[in-house]
Amino acid sequence: MKAKRWNKACVTSTAAVLGAGMLVAGCSGSSVPDDQAGQQEGKRGSLTVSIYDRNNIPPEEGNWDKNRWSDWINKNGPVQVKYVPVPRWESFQKFNALFASAAAPDLILEYDTGYRNQWYAQKLLMPLDEVIDKYSTTYKELMKQFPQLKKLATKDDGKIYEIGRISPLTAGHRVYIREDWLQKLNLQAPKTTEEFFNVARQFAEQDPDGNGKKDTFGLNLSGNAPAIIQHMFGFGEVQWRFENDKFVHEWDRLAAAVAFQKKLFDAGLVDKDFLTDKNGEKAKQDFLSGRLGMYLFQDFQSEKDYDTFKKNNPNGKLAILPLPKSEFGQFSPGGGSPIQMVGVLNVAAKDPKSVMQYIDFMIKPENALTIQYGLEGTHWSKDENGCPQPIDAEKNKKEVAYTADLGMMASRLLYGKCGFDSYRPQKTEAQKELRELALQANAAYVSRERPIPTLKPEYLPVLPQELAIIVKNSDQQLKDIWIKAVVGGSGYTAEQAYKDAKELWEKAGGTRVDDFYAKWYAENKPKAFMLEDLYKFGEDAEKLYSNK
Repeated sequence: MKAKRWNKACVTSTAAVLGAGMLVAGCSGSSVPDDQAGQQEGKRGSLTVSIYDRNNIPPEEGNWDKNRWSDWINKNGPVQVKYVPVPRWESFQKFNALFASAAAPDLILEYDTGYRNQWYAQKLLMPLDEVIDKYSTTYKELMKQFPQLKKLATKDDGKIYEIGRISPLTAGHRVYIREDWLQKLNLQAPKTTEEFFNVARQFAEQDPDGNGKKDTFGLNLSGNAPAIIQHMFGFGEVQWRFENDKFVHEWDRLAAAVAFQKKLFDAGLVDKDFLTDKNGEKAKQDFLSGRLGMYLFQDFQSEKDYDTFKKNNPNGKLAILPLPKSEFGQFSPGGGSPIQMVGVLNVAAKDPKSVMQYIDFMIKPENALTIQYGLEGTHWSKDENGCPQPIDAEKNKKEVAYTADLGMMASRLLYGKCGFDSYRPQKTEAQKELRELALQANAAYVSRERPIPTLKPEYLPVLPQELAIIVKNSDQQLKDIWIKAVVGGSGYTAEQAYKDAKELWEKAGGTRVDDFYAKWYAENKPKAFMLEDLYKFGEDAEKLYSNK
C-alpha cells in the first residue's frame, strides 16, 4: 500500500480567513496515512506539538526551542518533538494563521471546546479511531477503562476526534471570605444572596481592616466573579439548561444575576473600574493586599500568593463560602472538568504513529509526574504518603514551574491518591492552609444537593457551522448589553437589558440554535452525558483511586 500523503495546497485553500478569524471548511482525509510516510524502517519518528506560550520560562532555562524538559522528552521519549509556541490568550488567532499557511502543528493542544469544534466543522482535524487502534497502547487502554473518554470525543459523524484526560472531580471557581472580618464585625457567613449583599456592604463601609480609611471593597467583579455570581442564580457555563425534562434557553436567571451585579455596583461595594481589570489581576492584588472581603476566583495559584496574603494580613483568616441561596435555589460554581478533551490531530499530520507514541509516552503516570514535579531526588522526594514533596521550592520555581502546559494530556486520576487534594503536601504553613481550603471547597461545591447549574460546553454536541456562526457573532453583543446594564445606572435596567438581549438573539437567528439543542436533547437524552453522569464518575473515581 502506498503511503497516503496530504495535499498542503488543499489544506491552505481550505483555511482561508473568513470574518473574525474563522476558517472555511475544506477538504479532509478520513483514512490514516500509512506510518511509512513519516517513519521509515528503523528511523526515529518526529512530530510538532503546540505549547501555550505564557512567557514564564526563566532566561537561563532557555525557550520552547530548547530547555531542560524538551531535552528530557526528546532524550527519553520514543520520537523527536518540536514545540510550536502559541500565545495563551491569543491561541485561536494564532492557530488559524498557522492553518492558513499550512504550518499548524501535528498535535494541537487547546483547552477551548469552541475552538476545537470549529476546526472539526471546517474538516481540519483527523479522525482518530483507526489511529488509536493501530498505534496506541497506553491511551487505548485508558479509553477501555474509562469509556466516557470515547463518548465525549465522538462527534456527530460517529468518529473520535479528540484526546482527553481524567481527573478527580474537584471544586473549580471559589468564593474566599475573610473570616477574621466576619468576626470583627460580628457577622455570620451569608447563606442567602440578600445576606451576601449585606455582608458585602459591611465589608465596604465598616472599616474591617481598622486603618481608619474607606478603602475596602465587599468583593471583586472582575476575573471569574461574574460567572460565579451567575452560578448563584442558577445560570451555568452555557446559556441553556435542563428544565422539566426539556433543554431550554435561560434568560430569567441570567437577568437576575446581572441585576444583582448592578445592585452591588450601584451601592459602591465593588471597584468601579472593574471593567479595566481584563484578566482579574488587579482584583487579585486587592485581595492579597487586604482590600477585598470576598474574593471570587479559583484556587490560589501558588504558595507565594498565600505567603503574600499572610505577609500583608498577618491576622487574616480565610474560609470557603458555599454559594448563597437565591430565589432559584442553591448551586455551586463551575468545577474542574473530571473528563476533559484537550487535544486534536491536524488532518495534515503525516506521521500519526509518532503522534500517538508521543501521547502514550506523555500520559504514562511516571512520565507525567516527572514533567509536573521534576526529577525524583533532584526536585522532589516522597513524603509519608508516597507522594511528591518538593526538596527545594526556590529551585523548583526556576526549573520546574513552567512545565504545566507540557502536562496538558496527563490524567491526574492515574496518580492514585497523589492526585487528590487530601494528599497535598503539608510541610509548610502555606501548604497546610491551602490543603484545608481545597478540602473546604470540595465539601462546599462538589455536591448533588448544591449542583452546578449546567454542564460545561465540552459536554454538549457540536453545533453545525451555520449555527456556530450565530453564537459567535452575537456573543460579544450580548455581553455588551449585560455589561451596560451593570454599569448603566438608572438609565439602563437589567429588565431592559433582558428585552434587548432576547431581541438581538432572535434577530440573529438564535432560536434556530435553541431548537437544535432542544431536538438533540429529546433524541439523545438516554445516551447523553448528563450532570448525574458527572457526579457518578467523580464518586466512582474516588472509590477506585483515592487509596492507591
